[in-house]
Amino acid sequence: MEIMIGKILGNRYKILEKISGGGMAFVYKAQCTLLNRIVAIKILKPEFAEDVDFVRRFRREAQAAASLSHPNIVGIYDVGEEDGLYYIVMEYVEGHTLKDLIKEKAPLPVKEVIEIGIQICDALECAHKNKIVHRDIKSQNIMITSDGRVKVTDFGIARATGGSTITNTGNVFGSVQYFSPEQARSDTVDERSDLYSAGIVLYEAFTGKLPFNGETPVSIALKQIQEQPELISNIIPGFPRQLEAIVQKCLAKSPDDRYQSAEDLKADLRRALLSPEVANFKPGNIEHTLIMDNITNNPFPTGTTTNSTSKRKRPRNILRGIGIAALFVLLFGIFSYLGANLARKYLEVPETTVPDVIGMFEEEAIQKLKEHHLDYNIADRVFDTAPAGQVIDQDPKGGQRVKTNRPPIDLIISKGPKASTVPNIIGRTEQEGIALLENSGFEPGRIIRQYSNEVPEGVIIDQNPRAGLTLSEGEMINFTVSLGPELVEVPNLVGKTLEEAEKILKNQNIAYSVSKKTDDAPKNTVIEQSPRPYELMEPGTSITLVVSNGPAETKRIIVEPILLPSEPSEITVKVIVSDDLGKNRTVYLEKHSPEDSPLSIPVEGVGNMEIEVWLNDILYFKGNG
Repeated sequence: MEIMIGKILGNRYKILEKISGGGMAFVYKAQCTLLNRIVAIKILKPEFAEDVDFVRRFRREAQAAASLSHPNIVGIYDVGEEDGLYYIVMEYVEGHTLKDLIKEKAPLPVKEVIEIGIQICDALECAHKNKIVHRDIKSQNIMITSDGRVKVTDFGIARATGGSTITNTGNVFGSVQYFSPEQARSDTVDERSDLYSAGIVLYEAFTGKLPFNGETPVSIALKQIQEQPELISNIIPGFPRQLEAIVQKCLAKSPDDRYQSAEDLKADLRRALLSPEVANFKPGNIEHTLIMDNITNNPFPTGTTTNSTSKRKRPRNILRGIGIAALFVLLFGIFSYLGANLARKYLEVPETTVPDVIGMFEEEAIQKLKEHHLDYNIADRVFDTAPAGQVIDQDPKGGQRVKTNRPPIDLIISKGPKASTVPNIIGRTEQEGIALLENSGFEPGRIIRQYSNEVPEGVIIDQNPRAGLTLSEGEMINFTVSLGPELVEVPNLVGKTLEEAEKILKNQNIAYSVSKKTDDAPKNTVIEQSPRPYELMEPGTSITLVVSNGPAETKRIIVEPILLPSEPSEITVKVIVSDDLGKNRTVYLEKHSPEDSPLSIPVEGVGNMEIEVWLNDILYFKGNG
């Protein structure tokens, strides 16, 4: 897949380099040219791309993980298909897997393992609250960033708990070393299965080795079902009993005996982290202990010969012969027992109860029928509101008693809702986008709102899944809506000198204009501003400053002569001034009789003065002074 380097997917993701390759997919580092960020892209291997079941499983991975948003879970950004390549765009995480860390430094310090375990619980708690079972928790799927943050990744076989819960036969997903007993038995799994796998991860991190191992996956699966793990305290003398009890509870064979939630496990880990037993624990030389165990189990290594061993050679050969004979007797008994049972099996045709598989996914239903020794037949596949691959009818129905050698059980499988093409809603308003999605048969999903200096408020700037994909009608489309430019707070400049105000505005890259007027404030002092201090304004808005010219000199003018009429007997005299101190200031208002004529009225003002004299609300004089 080196030819992928430099390729651009979805008109925005440029492949930079290959990171790794798993069982189903290759993972690449890429750059999103639209948002200018580094991402990881998982691309389905070509040999699986033509397999409908694999493609459905691959899409399910994205749909399950995309609904999760948590700092301890690797985020899913996008899913797409191009030229037969099915891909998922994920958060790019710098760091190492927990598996690598264990190989390099095992056994890890107990406090470090506890803190890792707490973060794994945080991730699982988020997933389980969203009805998602990971089903493949293992140290390879746990990333540790450079700052110590845990990131749980690879929801490759995760499924909503309301859907399929049985492992697909013929395809072993995950690692059997981390399987829960119910997974190993192909039985129903739930959130507690993840907690069992988390317990194995803790055991591995504490000791540096897995609790169950073997030459084949089958032998390991049997150990998961039948055997108890070796106590950690036997491997690491003095290991805290409190921690050992936590791991043992995680690894209980029955789900009912385990922790019932990730929250419960996290609470016990936090208590252990604070306990004196953990704080005072200092492990000894584990490597030395393991070497001494090997010497004890094999006191005469290969290549060592002594006279004493030569003398004992004959008795040991006799014992070996007795052992071989005993082995033949044991094998004979076993084969006799098996032969009797096989004969009984072929002479009798047992009955079984037909399981109710309606509502299960196809692979789960087939497994359930096989567990009851029944064959199956896919009678039809039809469009239905049920998810693609789900059994919507069966014949005979569940609960009936039948012979195990009867004809196959007929199954009707849903093809899912009719497919439709995801419309392009980028550039439309939120309401327009929702209407377009609903008219195309889709539902609006999670709506993210973020600031944008380029896109107006209320307009859609991104969507996931992207436009052009063919998906089942009724699926949810997530999108991002612009909040417009991020508003900035207006600084308080009133009372500052013009020089100080200009420096603040230039540092904040804010445009401004200046006007001046006479005021009692010192010259070049900001006395007003618009917008007002602490208001919110859009980037690029200009601020208007009003700066004092300093106090002006007051001048005195005598308005005379003012001749009063002989009637009426009482006359109201009003003098109004407009100047630098303000417009239409009433400076004189008195009542006079005709005998007071002529009047002389002194008037004070600043700057250019416009004077009006009114007699009983009739303009008598208007002029400048």
